[in-house]
Amino acid sequence: MILLKSANGDTFEVSLKIGKKILIVKAFVEDESFLPTTAIPLQNVNSSELTLAIEYLNFHHREVKPSENEAKDFDLEFLNNLSNKKLMDLLHAADYLNVEDLLEFLLQTVANLIENKSVHFVRNLFGIVSDFTPEEEERLFQETAWAHEDVDPDV
Repeated sequence: MILLKSANGDTFEVSLKIGKKILIVKAFVEDESFLPTTAIPLQNVNSSELTLAIEYLNFHHREVKPSENEAKDFDLEFLNNLSNKKLMDLLHAADYLNVEDLLEFLLQTVANLIENKSVHFVRNLFGIVSDFTPEEEERLFQETAWAHEDVDPDV
């Protein structure tokens, strides 16, 4: 077992197998000076995101590999419990931690979420404030009208 310490100061105990799936942790563990009793500091990850990352890894990398249906059901339930903000926070954490399968899963989720969506929807999702004047934005929309065809209505 190894210890991980979140930015909030909370400590998490994970198996070495799960720890090595977190590539930033794997680098610590494989360092010759690493002591298993020392908590590995993860200063850019809050406890809530680290908890979710560990939950995801524990399910997908358990001893008895989940069936495809079990994995799909888990992933759907996992996503249903995330707000858009929490999804973005977890995406940033997965990127920092370099958890490849979680990062790929979340990136695909975001790609699916923004597919065929309007510029306004995407801006709201990512918290982007437009720096165009309303006139500039209207002109750009008219010049690129083809890019806005068949866009899903904003919900």
